[in-house]
Amino acid sequence: MVGVQIEVPQALSQQLAGAGKPVPQPVTGMALIDTGATMTAVDASVVAALGVNPVGVVPVGTAGGPATQPVYPIRLQLQGVGLVLDFSRVTGAPLKSMNLVALLGRDVLARMVLIYDGPSSEYTLSF
Repeated sequence: MVGVQIEVPQALSQQLAGAGKPVPQPVTGMALIDTGATMTAVDASVVAALGVNPVGVVPVGTAGGPATQPVYPIRLQLQGVGLVLDFSRVTGAPLKSMNLVALLGRDVLARMVLIYDGPSSEYTLSF
């Protein structure tokens, strides 16, 4: 688990500011590193609160079976390390019941090294 901040994408932030409209406040919370997920997922209620519109849909495999989920552009920041990631596509998924704002998939892990020490239950992320 890592702390994250979810924001509107930079292009949308600039567009809103340029039009004199308020930019939605970022949402912070916990994200689970999911080595089995191809794409990062953000809780659908977080994306809705940010006012980000979907840019498409993708078929996904979930624990409950195959599904189709909308995809959104977002900006995600790993708290404590200052790593900011801009995504053109993350899935919107129902994660709130797990007290998560995001699942970090292999699209995030492809940008860093994850070392998991099972006996001590510790992990290291480096980029």
